[in-house]
Amino acid sequence: MYIKMLWDFEQKEKKVKNKEHRIKEIGTEVQILNEISKIEEEIKEIKSAKNGFLKREKELEIEAEESESQLEHISSLIKGNKLKTSKELKTAKKTEESLIAKQNELKKNLEFMTTEISEKDKLTEELGKKVKKMKETIVQMKKERKKLEKELKSEVKMLDKEFAKLKEVIPQTIIQKYEMIKENYPEETITTTDRGFCKNCGVQLPLEIAEELKKGEGDKIIQCEVCGKILYYPEELK
Repeated sequence: MYIKMLWDFEQKEKKVKNKEHRIKEIGTEVQILNEISKIEEEIKEIKSAKNGFLKREKELEIEAEESESQLEHISSLIKGNKLKTSKELKTAKKTEESLIAKQNELKKNLEFMTTEISEKDKLTEELGKKVKKMKETIVQMKKERKKLEKELKSEVKMLDKEFAKLKEVIPQTIIQKYEMIKENYPEETITTTDRGFCKNCGVQLPLEIAEELKKGEGDKIIQCEVCGKILYYPEELK
């Protein structure tokens, strides 16, 4: 009976400790904030690079317009037979070829700039969405932590009161031994048995101990000879 009372108490205590562990996990939001800071710095660098491409794109567009104007002028001279000598015509045709080649090169460069700018925009958008999601996660984490801290405060008080009542009912010799063993196993002092085995360490219990647990009233502490935890045989298995 007494061991069952302590077992039931531990099950409630575990739920409280799980909340404590969750609160500690939520505390890692600092890591998320550091990650956000890194991503935002990356976004700044990408935007700076994009501005460089935009500036270069503008320069290339101006250069392309000037080249196009020169090409139109030379082409009109050639087509209009406005050149006086064959030498001038030959020079004009070479200039025309050179301008056409330049136009093609400028076109390729402009296409490259457009692609780079587009990719920078896409990457900035993706990283922006990631930052937004991470910030939303932090908001949810803070809400969850606040809720858990409030619940934990109330539940810890309830557990303290319940254990105080157990101390009034359970013999002091059992309480004292339980608290002593609990120092070594704060997370779980009592473990159940499963078909004659200690569920904590898996060792097979001596037959006499297994039978005593099965038939016993749970009014005394029986420890596993290997791991040292208090053994409890669930009533539903009897």
